[in-house]
Parts: sequence; structure tokens; C-alpha cells
Amino acid sequence: MPVKPHFLIASNYTIYMKYHIITNRRILVENGIEKIDTTNDGLPTDTLRFATFDSTSTDPQAYTLIPDKAPSQPGAAVNNVNQYDVQYYFNDNEPVKVGSEKFFLDLYHEMASPDGGDVLVMYHGFNCDWKCAIDNLRNLEKCFVGAGSPIKHLVIFSWPSRGSVMRYKSDVLDAITSGVAIGRCFQLLCEFFYEAFNGLTARLPKPCNNKIHLLCHSMGNRVLENMLAKLISDGNKFSSIFEEIILASPDVDNICFEDPQPFSRLNSLGRRIHVYYNRNDLALTVSRKYENPLKRLGTDGPSSLNNLPSHIYIIDCTEVACQTDPSVNNTLVQHWYYDRVPKVYNDILSVLKGTNDEAIQANRVKVSDIKYRLT
Repeated sequence: MPVKPHFLIASNYTIYMKYHIITNRRILVENGIEKIDTTNDGLPTDTLRFATFDSTSTDPQAYTLIPDKAPSQPGAAVNNVNQYDVQYYFNDNEPVKVGSEKFFLDLYHEMASPDGGDVLVMYHGFNCDWKCAIDNLRNLEKCFVGAGSPIKHLVIFSWPSRGSVMRYKSDVLDAITSGVAIGRCFQLLCEFFYEAFNGLTARLPKPCNNKIHLLCHSMGNRVLENMLAKLISDGNKFSSIFEEIILASPDVDNICFEDPQPFSRLNSLGRRIHVYYNRNDLALTVSRKYENPLKRLGTDGPSSLNNLPSHIYIIDCTEVACQTDPSVNNTLVQHWYYDRVPKVYNDILSVLKGTNDEAIQANRVKVSDIKYRLT
């Protein structure tokens, strides 16, 4: 069975960076103070909350939870904001912003600042507890934030994975529920953009022209799949919010791009999609053998390259997935190569920089117009 990842975290963290967190974990109240349930009970809710975290802190509980609206307030717990006659994000009767209003506004101003830049959003995989989510953010910073990188801001969706390799089936169910929840967040983000830039009373001067990227690892791809299914079932108009979409070690069926599967519409959410897979991924091999008999996208790639939606590129990482990191986790399981193996995360960084695939030559061998092999 796969073992829990050991994160390679730099020991000299001195530069402050604000991490942004979206979660559908339960909110507990102790002595009148709200706190996120960071245990591994695996109890997802359909309510979204938002928080920030100082990257210099070594205590994973040292987050700052953004207050939310009380249910009785106008506009609270809204699924479709358009049903209200008042503006949701720019309501002058609510000068102090809370919840998603504060989260999106703050992130916009950070992206639009002189030191601003692109944002990378991550959906983590199964067997990832609260601390694991914070560690994921640290690793994303190590790999994708720095000189020459457009990424300046990091967001993670912390869904309540049960933090145990023995609870795979439970995590699958939680990922489905969590996908619906983050689908609501996507709808809120689209509403924010409409009110901010396209409404009759647009309130922000102009788009900052920086980009939003999405990286989904392992079962985080199942979360994305169910988010997309919710958007389709709700009849939403698709907004191409994301610039680059990275599917790393995706724990979804490899027929996922075939119509009418939700991923057949994934290219409507972003400009370009990259699938990183490894034929020796033990974690996905075990999940297929004991939990789901269908081939996984993260081990076999798409079932067919002939009918893929446009702007999808396939990257075979089999030859390099266990290189560099000598730990048992990576050498044996080979599931976390997206942030452990330099040849892989440097390739992802080239994608995030917007480099055309045919121009990315380092460590790539071209197999076809849309498929490459890392060596």
C-alpha cells in the first residue's frame, strides 16, 4: 500500500508569503470562537470558508479564519447570487467585507499590486490531512515561486480527506461531495468577475491581466471532475477562468475525456491542459487493483489521443518519476513526482510561464504533436 508522503521542505524559510485556503471542512465553535475542524474525520460540508496562513509559521494551526456572514443576513449562503437585487461583492451597505467577498477582493488587490503576479490554485489528493495541505503549499512555493516565475500567490482547496491510505473508498465519496462544494466557489468567482468588471456598475478599475492556474494532484482530479459535473448539471455558462490546468498523477478513469464524461468539457475552463502520468505509479496501480478496476489517467494516459478536446497535452514521466528523490516513498510509490523530481516540476514551471509546448525542449522527447516523454 502507498505510504504517506514525506515532504521536502526548505529549512531556511525567512520570506513571508501569505497562503490562501478554501475549505469545506466543518467549522467548530469553542468558547464563542470559530475554528476549522482539522481532524481526519472526513466530514465534508456544502459550506465554504476561507482562511489565510503565514508561510513563516511552523504551526499548521496558526491560520486566520475569515469571518462569514450570519445565515440571516441578505446574500448569505447563496447558490445563485443573481436571484438578489443587491450587489453581492460591492454592496455599499456592507463596507466591511467577509467570506468570499473579502477573500476574492484581497486576492485581487494582491495580484494587481506592483509586486503582484499569477496565482496557482491546488486541489490536493487523498490521504492528505490539514498539515499535509499546508506542506503542499510549502512545496508549491519551493517549486513554482521565485525568480523568473510568474507565480506570486498560492491557493489550496483543503477538502477533508481522512488522512489514511486505508480509507480510500471514503475519500472517493468525500471528493465527490467536495467537488460540488468547490463548484459553488467557482460560481461565486464568476459572479465576482461579473460584478467587478462587466456589470453595469463595475467597481474595480480594470482586470489586473495576471493569470489564474490550476494544479490538481491525484484524487484532487476527482474533485475537479465533480466540480465540472456540477457546473454542467446547473447549466452554467462556462468561463475560461484558468490559463493553465495541470493534471498531475490524476486518479480518474482514463476514459474521462470521452463524451459525455465531465472532462470532455474541461477545455472550456482553461486555455491549455497538461496531463502528467507515470506507468509505474504504485498508488494508482493499487487503487485500480483493489478499489476501481478501470485504467487510471495517471498510469495509462487518456484511452485515446485521437478524439481529445483541443489544447490537451500528454507528458509521460515514467522514465524520470523516481529520479533525484531517493526516499522509499518516491522510489517505490512514484506518486508525488510533480513536486519531487526537478525534471518534472521544471517542465510544469515552463508550462506555467506560458511557453509553447513545441518550444519546451529541456528533457522532452516529442512522441506526437500532443504527447511528450520526459527523459
